[in-house]
Amino acid sequence: MPKTLPLHTIEQTVNTYKYLFKPEPTFGMDFFAPDFVPKEIVLLLDDKAPSHGIPLRFDYYALFLRLKGETKRTVNQYCYLIKPHSLQLVVPGSLYSFQDTTEMSKTYVLLFDSSFLEEENLVQGVLDPLLEFHRKQPQDAELDASQYVQALSLYEQLSDELRNKKEGYRSVAKMLINQLLFLLQRAKLTFGLHEARTRSEQISADFLLLIEENFCRVRSVKAYAELLDITPKHLGETVHATLNRPALFCIHNRIVKEIQYLLCFSDLSIKQIAYALNFETPSQFGRFFKRYEGISPKAYRLKKRFFRQNDDIVQH
Repeated sequence: MPKTLPLHTIEQTVNTYKYLFKPEPTFGMDFFAPDFVPKEIVLLLDDKAPSHGIPLRFDYYALFLRLKGETKRTVNQYCYLIKPHSLQLVVPGSLYSFQDTTEMSKTYVLLFDSSFLEEENLVQGVLDPLLEFHRKQPQDAELDASQYVQALSLYEQLSDELRNKKEGYRSVAKMLINQLLFLLQRAKLTFGLHEARTRSEQISADFLLLIEENFCRVRSVKAYAELLDITPKHLGETVHATLNRPALFCIHNRIVKEIQYLLCFSDLSIKQIAYALNFETPSQFGRFFKRYEGISPKAYRLKKRFFRQNDDIVQH
C-alpha cells in the first residue's frame, strides 16, 4: 500500500461531504459560519437522504447516532445495515463508506481527534482499554429505549456546549464523549458482542483481522490458513458457515475497497496503483477490478471523483 498517501483530516472530510450539510442548522455546528473551524472536534447533523459516500480513510474517531432511516455502512471488509437508534464508532485508519437505503435520514455525526480526547482526560489506563475494546468490536449497537434517550441527551448537551462555548466547554465536551463511549460499550456488552465466541466464530474473526493487516501482500486462502495454523479446507468451510460468504471473496473484497479509495483520493496513476497493491501487471489489475465492479479502474475514477466548482462539491 502506498505509504505517502495521507489519512483524511476532519477538515478534508467535512469539505468532501459539504453537500450533505445546510447553513444555520438547529443542531450541531454550522459548517457555513465564518468562524467555523473544522478541527479537533466537529458535531454535525446529516439529514440529507438518500446520500452515499465513496470509501474514505481518516485519522480521527467518528461516532454516529442514527435517528431516522436505514443506511449501509462499510468499515474495512465489514458491512453493517444501520437502523434507527443505532450508535457506532469508527476508529482512525479505517476505510469507511456509507449508502442510505431509505428515503428518510437523520444522523448526528461527531468527529474528534484522539489528541482532543486524551488532553486532560481519563488516565490512559482507563481510556486506552475502552478505545481498544471498540477497535476490536467495530459493530454498531442498537440501543434500547433507555439507552437511546440517554445518548440523545448526551449529543444535545454536546451540541449546546460546542455552540455556546461557555467557560470550560472543552472539558465538558470531553466528559460527554467519554459517557457516550462507555454507553456504547455497555450497549455492545448487553447484546453479547463481547461474549466468548465459538471456535468457528473466533477463527473467522481472526481471519478478518489478518486480512486487514496483510491484504496488500497476502492474497490466497492457503496463506491465511497457514497464518492461522489450520487447513485451507477448514478455513474455507468455517468462513462460509459463519460469514455466509467464501473466504476468497473476503480477501478480494478488502482489496477492492482499497482500490476504490486510491482511485478516488490519490493522484497515483492506474499503473502505480496496480504495482503498489502488488498486482503483476496493470492488465491483471484491471481485470480483477472489473470482475467485481463491472467497469474499468479508469471509468470508476472518472465516475466517482469529486470536483469543486464555485465552492460546491459535485459528484460525477
